[in-house]
Amino acid sequence: MSRIPLVFLILLPYSLAYVNLHRTNEPRSALSGEFACNASKYTNIAQKMEKIHNIGPAIPVRKYHAEDFCSRMIKNSLKNWRRTALDAEYAKEFGWPYRKRHKGGKQDILVFERKAIAVAKWLLLSPIKLAKVCRQIKKKPVLVALGELAQRGANPYALAVFKAIKSAMANAEVKYGSSGLVPKFKELAASVGGYIKKPLFRAKGRCDVIRKPKAHLRVVLTV
Repeated sequence: MSRIPLVFLILLPYSLAYVNLHRTNEPRSALSGEFACNASKYTNIAQKMEKIHNIGPAIPVRKYHAEDFCSRMIKNSLKNWRRTALDAEYAKEFGWPYRKRHKGGKQDILVFERKAIAVAKWLLLSPIKLAKVCRQIKKKPVLVALGELAQRGANPYALAVFKAIKSAMANAEVKYGSSGLVPKFKELAASVGGYIKKPLFRAKGRCDVIRKPKAHLRVVLTV
């Protein structure tokens, strides 16, 4: 005891307290003696989540369980079939027109207007000239338009439009009766209906193609 310095004996308790204080700030793995190759004092995400679950064990863990594809397809098919059957019952009960149901369950808007349609296809006429005649009369009353077309004589374009309008009016009389009809143009349009192709033989074995256009005519009247 005589050889140990007196200063060392005085500072010994303070040094032991300092060592214990620093050991309490070390990671739990270092204190317990579990050392890894690359030991780190930071906790990873798994350890943090484990601590959170240990703090609040009442928090439910979300688990996703879905039905198989066949059962879901059968359920969706039955659901769509019930929708379609209900639509048919409503249409039969109230006299509504057919409304198509699209993907996702959306149905067409219910329209209560009365329509009469006439379509003329594969006319051997130019669709550009036929559309020009339609533009000249489509904003006029139906009877006035028929009178103007009748004054054009044997013009093939005027004759085709005149016949289509008369056919639409006849369809309206068959569907809704002849009393109380006030026909108006809802649609009067001409579109391309393909071509007739003919060969044109030329000198030195050459050949060209002659294309004669055809047209479609559509008339929709509201009555």
